[in-house]
Amino acid sequence: MVNVNRIRMFLSYINATPFHPQWYVFRKNNRNICEIADYVSGNVLDIGCGEKLIKKYLSDNCKYIGLDYYRTAVEWYGSSPDVYGDAQNLMFADNCVDSVLLLDVLEHLPDPEHCLDEVSRILVEHGVFIIFVPFLYPIHDSPLDFHRWTIFGLRRLVQKHNFEIIEETHEGNPVELAGLMMNIALSKTVLNWFHRKNPASLLVIFLPFIVFVINISTFIMACLSPQDDMMPWGYRLILKKNK
Repeated sequence: MVNVNRIRMFLSYINATPFHPQWYVFRKNNRNICEIADYVSGNVLDIGCGEKLIKKYLSDNCKYIGLDYYRTAVEWYGSSPDVYGDAQNLMFADNCVDSVLLLDVLEHLPDPEHCLDEVSRILVEHGVFIIFVPFLYPIHDSPLDFHRWTIFGLRRLVQKHNFEIIEETHEGNPVELAGLMMNIALSKTVLNWFHRKNPASLLVIFLPFIVFVINISTFIMACLSPQDDMMPWGYRLILKKNK
């Protein structure tokens, strides 16, 4: 039997290629990070910073602080934030941060509204707040995965907490999402076979080629299809704090 950790290591090497099950997500990462970096300035707080990927894309006028939850950083991912903290109870003074990033974090908070109150409190007037959340996407980082919002629910949530929407974008169209979900489902099935020591797990040698075919075929179909926001896998909002 092939070691599961070796499979995960292999996947990390090919995440920018169509052989990876989540190629649709990873292929746009650098572009998304660059676009987000263009919006922020001054004191930047990255909540749930993980590996602090955005830091190297920020301009010289930014003072970056990466914050993460202790359990997530130390026990799960082995990352090294600048400070440990809870997004629902931030240790910063009022009106002291110019830009806040909350990327793939809000869905993991038991009390997301409390987090938005805290972000509003620490942001300066007209400060920038950037959110990314999944919509049609599998459960991840369980058991700390609590919420999914439609764009309409997300708009209502942020406006309720005194934020103005400057820009909103969706990630993925129906065909791309179908390919992404099929790839994740197939990969999870193979991993389950490994955990159960099922002989069918030997089929893993064919998985990269199946994933490649799914990615390329759905990519071509997506290019030939009109834009459609009915089935995105996530949303990004660029927000400004109102008075």
